Amino acid sequence: MSLVTEANLFDFFQAEVERAHSATGVPVGGDTRLYLCQLLVERARTDRPAPAETTLAELHARATLATPAERATAYRELGDRSLVCLGLFRRSLERKTVGAAYYAEMGAAAYQRADQVFKHWFSDAFGDVFNELGRHFGGCVALLAEIRDEHRRREEERLALTTPTHDTRLVNLIPAKIAID
Repeated sequence: MSLVTEANLFDFFQAEVERAHSATGVPVGGDTRLYLCQLLVERARTDRPAPAETTLAELHARATLATPAERATAYRELGDRSLVCLGLFRRSLERKTVGAAYYAEMGAAAYQRADQVFKHWFSDAFGDVFNELGRHFGGCVALLAEIRDEHRRREEERLALTTPTHDTRLVNLIPAKIAID
């Protein structure tokens, strides 16, 4: 089977985010969609260092006691972690003490706080990105879930085409994409 790949991870995720945005209709702007692309690229990297904090509560505690730069970073990580977990790995929450509602509340609030920090201390460096992520957190979760679900649909189609009752040459017509979940 030949493997068709995108030129790079960013191009792959940008196409996926734009497709999912069209499918879900989440009211976020282009800068926020680019942020989501970059977030997915970062989370796909295998050389990314493990965070010191393992829970959302630990990240929140670090943020509340930090300098403005560290606070912005911690709130951003808290929002990002919540968003990725809910959008791509929601089933993993079944094994946790806290549930999806906790992640959603913490993530949305973290993005709103990151927005406030950037607006107050850093000349609004990210514009409306964190405000949109916080206000439309549930929609952004749905956007990432759409990417996950579409990937699963494509995988199921590829698997169905490789069964002995089908012509496996058709598999080459379906582009292989990068695994998300």
